[in-house]
Amino acid sequence: MPLLGTLTACGPGEPAASAPRAAPSSALPREATTSELAVLGRAEDILERRCMVRAGFRLPKTPERARSGPEPPPMALVLTDVPWARAHGYGSRVRTPEETARLRANDPVGDYLRALTPKRRAEALRVWQGGGVDTVEVTLPSGATTGRSTRGCTSEARGELYGDFRTWFGADAVDRGATALGLSRAQADPAYTKALRSWSDCVAGRGLPHESPQGLRAALGDSVPKAEEIDYAVAEAECAVASGLAEVTGDVEERHLAKVREKYRADVTNARRMRLAALPKAERIVRDEDSSRHNTQKRDIK
Repeated sequence: MPLLGTLTACGPGEPAASAPRAAPSSALPREATTSELAVLGRAEDILERRCMVRAGFRLPKTPERARSGPEPPPMALVLTDVPWARAHGYGSRVRTPEETARLRANDPVGDYLRALTPKRRAEALRVWQGGGVDTVEVTLPSGATTGRSTRGCTSEARGELYGDFRTWFGADAVDRGATALGLSRAQADPAYTKALRSWSDCVAGRGLPHESPQGLRAALGDSVPKAEEIDYAVAEAECAVASGLAEVTGDVEERHLAKVREKYRADVTNARRMRLAALPKAERIVRDEDSSRHNTQKRDIK
């Protein structure tokens, strides 16, 4: 929700890093797909808004992104799927200028909150985010700590969806942190850094002088014409294959992620199981919401 974009979300949302190539061989539960995470995110949003309505605040629906498509390939460290890049660029992570303009002009939640009196707005934010009361704190694999109030509609919605908010928040935060730490260690692996130099030489030869895929994407930005996005994505993927970075990345990602996830196996397992277990309920919530909206629109037309 735009006005609170700087707050840490505790639902599936967008992970800090893209999903890795493979799970460890010792059979952790599977990861939720991007489309499944989107369903969970929509259900969280619906439950949050219902909670806010009960408290007397009718939050508008958050605008959805216009662009969607097939499940994207892994690209946390580098995009290696050349056919995907030619067809989709980077997928939904990059918006066209038209999409960006639409989203910037359409902030119904922010407009709603800004229209409230200062006192009423403060109350809405307290009801929404819990006001910092009764906070649960978690130590992440990196050593940093994160916390969230167990009160408020954000936490209530997750508790309703996943079963127990405290358990969910801890497991989810550690699972995400384990992925981020594993990918960070993979990026520092000597085999990866050596292949990365060859990749950098390759993209520089195409007029894109960047030291890493992350640098290339940052230079592209998140709002560009589709053709330009595809050019960057194809350069990244073709150079990943030509330089050997694609093969190296698969090895270092799997190795470092498996090691970190094994250390935090209990939380990683809990987080994955809770997401998968919540999916049927999330699908019902989304289906019921869509059906209710459709019926309302039909009545309005009459």
